[in-house]
Amino acid sequence: MPLFTVTMRSGRAAEEKNAISRAIHQASVNAGYPEDDMFQRFCCLEQGDLRVDLNYPGLPKPRTEKMLMIEVLVSSGTDVARKARLLAALVETLGGAGTDPNDVMVFFGEIDRASSSFGGGLLAPPVATVRA
Repeated sequence: MPLFTVTMRSGRAAEEKNAISRAIHQASVNAGYPEDDMFQRFCCLEQGDLRVDLNYPGLPKPRTEKMLMIEVLVSSGTDVARKARLLAALVETLGGAGTDPNDVMVFFGEIDRASSSFGGGLLAPPVATVRA
């Protein structure tokens, strides 16, 4: 269950945010997460509350006002290949929604499922393993 937190500058239209939300969800599904596994939150900050270097780390062109900072919280042990698939899918689907790949920053964080609850007052079940 990835939890997506999207930080962006305020002033974006509702339809623009909806397009970003749909693109993120499609990327998640493309990376192998279930269709009904959708958990997102959006933080919209005023100009002075979101400060970033426009070129770090040597980007080919500066970031724009439409930059997205996306934090993805996943279960501990999520393999690097799955994160790479999700990252590639995010850049692709967000590009289709009008976000330049240069404006997409993604940070993965991991949490032990025993330290989370998906609801109902129950700890999250362990990750199911696939048998060959």
